[in-house]
Amino acid sequence: RSQQTRRFLVNPIRGRRPVLQNCTIAELSVDPSYQRSIENGGSQALIRAIARDWDWALCQPLVVAQRPGDGLFVVDGQHRLAAARLRRDIYDLPCVIIGQSGPAEEAAAFVALNRKRKSLGALDLFKAALAGGDEEACAVMVLVERAGLTLAPHTNQRSWKPGAIANIGGIQRFYRAHGGRVTGRALCILARAFAGAVLRYGGTLFAGLAPLLVELGARDELLVMLLAGMEQEEWFREIAAVEARDGIHRNRAALQVLRAAWAEATDEDEEVPA
Repeated sequence: RSQQTRRFLVNPIRGRRPVLQNCTIAELSVDPSYQRSIENGGSQALIRAIARDWDWALCQPLVVAQRPGDGLFVVDGQHRLAAARLRRDIYDLPCVIIGQSGPAEEAAAFVALNRKRKSLGALDLFKAALAGGDEEACAVMVLVERAGLTLAPHTNQRSWKPGAIANIGGIQRFYRAHGGRVTGRALCILARAFAGAVLRYGGTLFAGLAPLLVELGARDELLVMLLAGMEQEEWFREIAAVEARDGIHRNRAALQVLRAAWAEATDEDEEVPA
């Protein structure tokens, strides 16, 4: 039989069906023996952000274990619990009670939950923000489309179409720092230099091109010619070599390589129109 019609084999179900109920925050405890510490800057900032802008639509049920004789222990959701306690106007939280257990079983469940959880990447978050009408996301998308580019549907480069980009996180950071005009110019230069090509290294090249534009001012035509003078793979190899040689971040290496190429090109041919 074909792969599509072959029966999907599954393992026997483990455990008992969980119970959904509201639990008061006073009866919920956290076991520090396996839980991550929230006494750090990142966790405290997250807790304050959740508490400040509490939204029940975003509050997923906490995963809670029932210990015989010891009460309820939070396996997943301690930041939400800490945020609720910080507000002082939330008295109970929706919880999924996974049954009777002890610290060892809870720790195993904690590890399994975190291993199977897939965090959202910048591309996924951008698409969600775009669908929600986020002002910044919409403005950046306008710049992408004006350059003749499209948003990649995923991060699997092998099935990208020409002109698709996925380095949206880097584009957004540059947009926040330098605004739409120079961001749009960088995207247009990238699109023109590699027209009809799959932008496999578009993120790396944008990271060097965009700050170089800030340094140079309006020299877009020459930058298009400069970038188009080599294949993306050649640029990437040079950037990776500088990254390894100097021990610097790839974005800095990209800027360094493009800056050097620009200096060489302008020294050799000063008659090229701006």
